[in-house]
Amino acid sequence: MDKASLLGDAISYINELRGKLTALESDKETLHSQIEALKKERDARPPPQAGGLGGHDDGPRCHGVEIDAKILGLEAMIRVQCHKRNHPSARLMTALRELDLDVYHASVSVVKDLMIQQVAVKMASRIYSQEQLNAALYSRLAEHGAAMVR
Repeated sequence: MDKASLLGDAISYINELRGKLTALESDKETLHSQIEALKKERDARPPPQAGGLGGHDDGPRCHGVEIDAKILGLEAMIRVQCHKRNHPSARLMTALRELDLDVYHASVSVVKDLMIQQVAVKMASRIYSQEQLNAALYSRLAEHGAAMVR
């Protein structure tokens, strides 16, 4: 190949890269405008209501979630009461898997917009106290709940 053909190929490649750069910058601007629109929409929404489902305050809550865990040796009985939206059963099972808890019994009951889940688990690889288990479940359910809402 001679110098002229190499130079011609380099020029065409540079022009191709410039075209790609222009297209990517256009996509970037479009995405920025979409992000700004979503931020404005999010800011225009009313804030979520604080508080839980029941009238008593006997445990941690987030987005209407009540968690009650009882530890018996290497087993735990967990009761979660929450609103029925955003797939709470899947979120709870994901949280239990992340905590390395083996589920051997689970039940789900729904009354109107309220879901009550009861789960019996075995602690195999890690042992939790009642407070640790409540806090870990609460943080994971709140984290997954927030992620689902976004």
